[in-house]
Amino acid sequence: MKGMKIGIYCHPDSVAGTPDFAKRLVEEGGVDCFILRSGYDFTYPESQEKAVQIVRDLKAKLCFMVGSFWGGRPPVEGQTFSPSNESKAPMDMPGPVVDGELVAKYQRLCLTFKPDSLCVTHGRYRHPAYIDGMFNEGTNDEEYQARMTAAGIPQGDILTARSAWEKAFGSLDKESLLQVSQKGLIEFLCELSQSDAVKRLVAFRCDTIHQSISKYKKAVNECGVSFGANGYTPFGALICGQDYEKSYAETCDFLQPLLCYMEWHRYMLISAWARYIQQFLKIDESVAIQAAKNIFELGDTIIPDSLNEIDTFAEGSMESVYSIVSKEIQMCKPFVSKPYQLQPVLRGKDWDWTMTDKLVDEAKAIGIDSFVFMGCEYLVKGPVPDVKGSSPMSAWS
Repeated sequence: MKGMKIGIYCHPDSVAGTPDFAKRLVEEGGVDCFILRSGYDFTYPESQEKAVQIVRDLKAKLCFMVGSFWGGRPPVEGQTFSPSNESKAPMDMPGPVVDGELVAKYQRLCLTFKPDSLCVTHGRYRHPAYIDGMFNEGTNDEEYQARMTAAGIPQGDILTARSAWEKAFGSLDKESLLQVSQKGLIEFLCELSQSDAVKRLVAFRCDTIHQSISKYKKAVNECGVSFGANGYTPFGALICGQDYEKSYAETCDFLQPLLCYMEWHRYMLISAWARYIQQFLKIDESVAIQAAKNIFELGDTIIPDSLNEIDTFAEGSMESVYSIVSKEIQMCKPFVSKPYQLQPVLRGKDWDWTMTDKLVDEAKAIGIDSFVFMGCEYLVKGPVPDVKGSSPMSAWS
């Protein structure tokens, strides 16, 4: 860990309930930043004030992880493919309707607790495993629909394009499917639909997120606090409206790519799109899985070729985890030179520590010197204390 900056995701209950362990994380694990999950609804736990003081006493940096677009209106109904927890979570449509409220909440948090930094989580659209939620977004939201139309992407264009690419699936054979899938999700859908609607949708999403994040950064920086965000994995960030290349370079002091969620961000994604393809094209599921992997630039990674296996793969085998996360680290290489500090988020539990060492070394080799861990067994050897808290996220792990 020498020469590295290390942050850890944790709940205020964890720090306040086991201060001696927090001290061990600093002294033995090299943690220099505690990223406190402050809750999506901004009703702070009773432990927060005590946790803040403990972090200050340890001379570590204090960061708050805060919600953004989750927690508002109900999701679009009609999810019919592989399940996604985002298909069940209420989520606001990004944009000016919620920006003012979020700015006020972020500033209140910064002025009350005076953290060193604030990290926005879920500052994006729904992730690509929730297919209906991606392409039917804001159907019943007149304000949002008006903004889409004004930006040159009326909802009807997306629905027409979706109908076209679903029809086009039926004209493909195995070879042509695998070939066109190599172009990545956006080009894949545009070519099949013979339309640029998806490109226009992505541009609209990225611009909307950019405008919102710009407001948040300005408000937070005015309080003397550094601003950043965590992000969907590099291969799927753009379709979610998260532009690592341009927008985040202009709006973030730091960026935390979430490389730690295997089931939710990888396996669920591949399962959903393989099943989606099979709705319209009669092919072996192993071919549909390979096409889905290609679409998300994971074609050469190790993922089971059976949907039943994927659906029960949970957080995956270490062989699979390494093949995916190692590739994603290399995908981060173009962003190392950006104005923001790149801070990949890795699992600090469950993974093989030798493998984690190797991933850290690979990241350091491309110029990354700052990491965040979710879970702490990798950092401090020995048992992790139990925490009785107010949230399912209260535990250290």
